[in-house]
Amino acid sequence: MEVLDKMLGLRPEDRRKVWLMGSVFFLAGVAELLNYTSFMALFNGRFGTQYLPVMYIVEAFLLPLEGWALAWVSQRMSKPRFMTLMYASFIALCFANGALLFGMRATGAEWLAFYPFLFITSNFVVRQQTLLMWSTAFDLCPTQQAKRVMPVFVSMAILGGVAAGVLSRVLAPSLGAEAVYFLGPVVLALGFVNFRKSLKRYLVPLTIKEADADETAEAAPSAFSYVRDTLRSPFLLTAIGIMTLMPALYFLMEYQYFTSAQAVFADEHELTSFYGLMVILLFCAAFLLQLVSSKLMDKLGASNMLIAISAIFLLGFAIVVAFVDSSLALPAVSIGYSLMYLLLYYFAEPSHQLFFKMLPLHKRDGIRFMAQSIAASAGILIGSGLSMLHSEGGVGMFGQAAIGAGLSVALLGMSWAARGLYVKELVRSLEVGVAFARDALTELLGSLSAGRLARSLTEHLRHPNEAVREVAIELLRHDPDPSRTEELLRCAETSSPRVRVVALKAVHPSGWLSLSPDRRLQFLRDSDAEVRAVAFRTLLTTNAPAGEKRDWVRMARGDASPAVLAEALLATIEVGAAAETDERAAADLRRMLDEGGESAVSAMSVIGECRLREFFYDVLMRLGDPRPSVKTAAVRTLGKLGGEEAARELIEAMIGADTETRAAVADALANIGDAAVPVLAKALQSPHWNVWQTAVSVLSRGRGDKEVRQLLVPSCVERLAELREVRRYGAMIAELGREEWASLAAMRTDEIRSVALDAVWSVMVRFGDERAVPQIRKAIEDPEEEVRDNGMEILSEGLGDARLSAALLAFYRYDQTMRFAAEPGESSAAPPVVTDAWLQAIAVKAKAEEGEAAFMSRWEYLSALDKMVFLKQVPLFENISLEELGRVAGIANEKTYEDGEFLVKQGEPSVSLTVIVEGHVELSGRDAAGKEGTVGVFGPKQSFGEGALFDDRPSLVSAQALFEPVRVLEIEGGEMSKLVRLYPDIGVGLLRAAGHRIRTLEQLVLKLG
Repeated sequence: MEVLDKMLGLRPEDRRKVWLMGSVFFLAGVAELLNYTSFMALFNGRFGTQYLPVMYIVEAFLLPLEGWALAWVSQRMSKPRFMTLMYASFIALCFANGALLFGMRATGAEWLAFYPFLFITSNFVVRQQTLLMWSTAFDLCPTQQAKRVMPVFVSMAILGGVAAGVLSRVLAPSLGAEAVYFLGPVVLALGFVNFRKSLKRYLVPLTIKEADADETAEAAPSAFSYVRDTLRSPFLLTAIGIMTLMPALYFLMEYQYFTSAQAVFADEHELTSFYGLMVILLFCAAFLLQLVSSKLMDKLGASNMLIAISAIFLLGFAIVVAFVDSSLALPAVSIGYSLMYLLLYYFAEPSHQLFFKMLPLHKRDGIRFMAQSIAASAGILIGSGLSMLHSEGGVGMFGQAAIGAGLSVALLGMSWAARGLYVKELVRSLEVGVAFARDALTELLGSLSAGRLARSLTEHLRHPNEAVREVAIELLRHDPDPSRTEELLRCAETSSPRVRVVALKAVHPSGWLSLSPDRRLQFLRDSDAEVRAVAFRTLLTTNAPAGEKRDWVRMARGDASPAVLAEALLATIEVGAAAETDERAAADLRRMLDEGGESAVSAMSVIGECRLREFFYDVLMRLGDPRPSVKTAAVRTLGKLGGEEAARELIEAMIGADTETRAAVADALANIGDAAVPVLAKALQSPHWNVWQTAVSVLSRGRGDKEVRQLLVPSCVERLAELREVRRYGAMIAELGREEWASLAAMRTDEIRSVALDAVWSVMVRFGDERAVPQIRKAIEDPEEEVRDNGMEILSEGLGDARLSAALLAFYRYDQTMRFAAEPGESSAAPPVVTDAWLQAIAVKAKAEEGEAAFMSRWEYLSALDKMVFLKQVPLFENISLEELGRVAGIANEKTYEDGEFLVKQGEPSVSLTVIVEGHVELSGRDAAGKEGTVGVFGPKQSFGEGALFDDRPSLVSAQALFEPVRVLEIEGGEMSKLVRLYPDIGVGLLRAAGHRIRTLEQLVLKLG
């Protein structure tokens, strides 16, 4: 199975969706082609091919009404219900038509007026069924997943078409076209169960709270504004022209195909059989083409693809012109028809979507639907008019084909013009914003090879807006070209250091070698260390003579920046032929590690990049470094060095780690790969919830479905059961009535609940849908009871893994019970058992459990709790988690100042944030004239000294104990700054405190005024 996934480019989470929806696409493909081949044979044989243009004209006028009616219905019911109704209506309509056909056949009646109705309704089913299938696939799949699974769905639909061709060819001669038609809705009905199951599993969760989305949606622009915007845009007008001409030419070729076939096969059964043979050949070709379609699209790009399609349209008509009046007319027309059918429906339609990528999101769908409706109606009218030149105007087949060839030339020219306009739109989008440009990156790179876009981007290197220059540089980096060296370097010289770095990275290596020594030296001696590092890195990877490289290495070794020295060491180690690290390089690396800080970070980047295992224990020692940047670098380096020992040490580093370190450890463990699996499997038994969550996260990302089911599902089920015990434990503490401890217990319980459920739901995503599963969770945890019930109902269906779904459902039901009332028999149940150290320490403090002495092995938790109870009441820290409170308590030093003693004096350095526990502190100071004033008197739970966290200037005020001893908690500014970086909520609290202080000073100024 994994081999098949690799061949198809699928991920494990795609497999279930492919199995479920793939069958629907296959059966829909069978039904669509059975319907199409049989109704066309019936209409052409019994009513007449000459009336095809008239029917297309009628359809052209009905299409806008059809679109309006479907839009009206879709707005009055949910999307899943509307899609189900559409699918069921296709089955019912074809069943009704089939019953009438069999009725006429049984009675011998021939109701000619029925055949136009059959044509209109059957064409409606074919058209809307195709749209329904593709829209369902896109609605059920996130964008990136859609790119992976759509080729499989297309292939299944193509195989269905082949099967339909075989059935038509076998059944038509013996049973007749009526039986082939009736078989279509029967086959379509077979897919109804899986279609509904797909909607229920993947689409319904996304529509649980559609009303909320509707409330926040912007008001839709008017239809007039869509028309106005389209008429003002040469790009969109050209796009509509292409979207009109392509189907018009297809309908013209289709008329020639049906007319030629009718002339050769007078018998209805033979005609149906021939259509079946053509379907087989057509869809076999489509299947083979599908195997290379994605590579072809990637190579040409969407805009170039349209030019290629237009050229093949011209080739098809050229073949027909050459042979239409000969005995080879039918084969020639069949080839032209097959080419146009394949290209229009499997390549041109997806490529058309690029026209709308340039539009603002809130206008995109409106203009798209308007443009497509105009193009469809106009295309049918033009195609019908061209067809009537033969049926009504007396123009021969050759003349009609020649007109088609002429229009194909016009289509080719229009596609070429559209490509140029498209490139201009992409370049113009750079000025709209960086985010939009990144969204269009795939299309940009698809057109980059043509040169025009590259030239336009090069011109934008001189744009006055630096953000535009930066995006242009990033895009040019994907197509390095030595000829752009001068433009990039000129851009670098006139930009900020950040953009200068990006520009230097975009320079082609051979471009660096073409520079004069003085020009290179300009960047090698730049004032910014990162610029110098990039310049050295690029030069040292070029094919420059060895002597020059040695000179650059010596120059880099003498640079004061650790980042530049690291580049020199990297070049020295990578070039060295011996297996052992160069002794001097090794000495430099150890010296940099000992220096710590930025030097240690740079050294570890070299060690990790070169996989220098001999430095394993040197790096390991840096895990205990108090500086977050060094610790994080050590974690990443251990991940690159790999091995089971590294995985064990990283798991140990998780215990008590901050958020940044935990995230780095998770990535490092994922980099280690298979060697980390035994360690991670053992970590699933860890009593530390964050360690367990990291193990689950890494294993769920990197292992197959079988391993996930064996390792993670049982562990998640056990943790959900333990989570119920955690809830009971928190309730036990709350029953004691000690509010301060109950509050901390509730905080910790909620934190554990969040950690555990995040991990469990991440596993659920592996067996469900990456969009639907989060929506189901959101619904189950919604405050509205009706929304919760809907989410629970979906979960009860066995979403994803049945065991995990059942365990989750049981937990949420228990959780809801605990919110409102104690569970029956809860008070008499056995005492809950938990392994979380914080909850155990809180229970001891709250006297919910005996034996503080027996718990002294967790003394660090007990000693921090009293501070945490107090800090929780300080406005500065009221909104942070228990874990964050624990970190603040760990760096808070308790001090006592006697009455009249100064905590800080004006003019002296203020290096700490101070929180008053007991007593009062007066803040006062003198101005430049020597006049003394009081800022205010601060009491318990108030803080001062926040400015010490942001600058090193002397204190502007004095702080003095007033009337009595003062007990405070002091937090050193450097330590607090680290916490602010790791935990943004603490920073928000500081901003709130600073804002309050500013308002106090403003009021004081107003009073003095």
